[in-house]
Amino acid sequence: MIDALREEAYYFAGQKTTKVMNEGWATYWESVMMGGEGFAGSDEFLTYADHMARVLGSPGLNPYKLGFELWTHVELRAARRDVIDKLLRVEGVTPENFHSRVDLDRVADLLAPDPAIAGAGPATLDELADLAAAGDPRVDAETVDRALSAREGDRDPNEPGVPDIERYPWKLLTDEGLAERHYALSRPEHRTALRDVSRETLEERARYMFDVDRYPDAESALADVDRTAGWERMFEVRESHNDVTFIDAFLTDEFVRERNYFTYEYSRAAEEHRVASVDPDDVRRKLLLKFTNFGKPTMVVLDGNFRNRGELLLGHRYNGVALDEERAKATLERVFELWGRPVNLATIRVEYDEEELRRAKRNGREPDGEEVGVRFQYDGGEVTAHDLDPEIRERIAADDVDYDTKPADWLA
Repeated sequence: MIDALREEAYYFAGQKTTKVMNEGWATYWESVMMGGEGFAGSDEFLTYADHMARVLGSPGLNPYKLGFELWTHVELRAARRDVIDKLLRVEGVTPENFHSRVDLDRVADLLAPDPAIAGAGPATLDELADLAAAGDPRVDAETVDRALSAREGDRDPNEPGVPDIERYPWKLLTDEGLAERHYALSRPEHRTALRDVSRETLEERARYMFDVDRYPDAESALADVDRTAGWERMFEVRESHNDVTFIDAFLTDEFVRERNYFTYEYSRAAEEHRVASVDPDDVRRKLLLKFTNFGKPTMVVLDGNFRNRGELLLGHRYNGVALDEERAKATLERVFELWGRPVNLATIRVEYDEEELRRAKRNGREPDGEEVGVRFQYDGGEVTAHDLDPEIRERIAADDVDYDTKPADWLA
């Protein structure tokens, strides 16, 4: 039975370790298709928008929202980096004068998609045909030719292979064309992305540039911008990360600040949850805790013949976060059914003296708790709690690890 459970857990492990990435990836591309490419018709869009709002607005740690925002951040950073690298090579532009020397409104206009690409469809078919004739890599020349033939009556519109460009205009474009059509820096929500870039970021990019490949002006520099940079970076990241490394690498200070992420803790003094920290390191640490070991406490078998009675002794690898004791007790009951003998669980919990709690409340501070070792035992009757042997406590105690982010003074 235990082997079967273990095998099933490993089967689903791959999905669990990429939950945020997978759900965020699906949400991102659904938004591109349903909204950006109009897969949701005029009679369906409100239904789709309501559905998406409910998905992204779900309470708690929402993998759809977190994943969607992180993928958008990955795309935007790659696109912005490419543009910054080009603009910093313009003669006379330096990190110090970037915001005063570069006309960012003009840059935004130059980065806008070609009108024929942005409006790809029956109305721009002639313009797309001209681009295809010139060998433009953004246009699918074969599809454009078939669409022209059908429009001019040289081919039956219902013939297999003739695209329905009224309904699927994206078929007229290649991946490169679609990337330009949905280019991150041309979207309204990202119009200030270049304006908001810090001098520190500019200096960091310029530090590794050699004084070669200079451009005479911004127009020349932006002509070399790679509109596929954002999507290409997303595909690269998808191949090499799981949720833990994804969050660790891309949950940047900028991401936390712009999206108002924060940590919260339970205040023993106020008897409520309160905002604890807006520090990016704290936010990242808390999130990584949620995904390391799937956010579950780490349990190990310490002894299969505890006290020489055939009892099972489990140990909770305490990392500063106490167990949910009610769930732990319920788990012991299930393990007892599998083991067939009494089962024990060694852990550490934080206990608060009543007098200390009263003093803390009076003084407007958090109480000081004491970490105490405890051994829970279940033998088929009631779950009982016992003092924990010091040697066992030492084996499971934290090694200077604490995920508590409560500040000396609460932020809110």
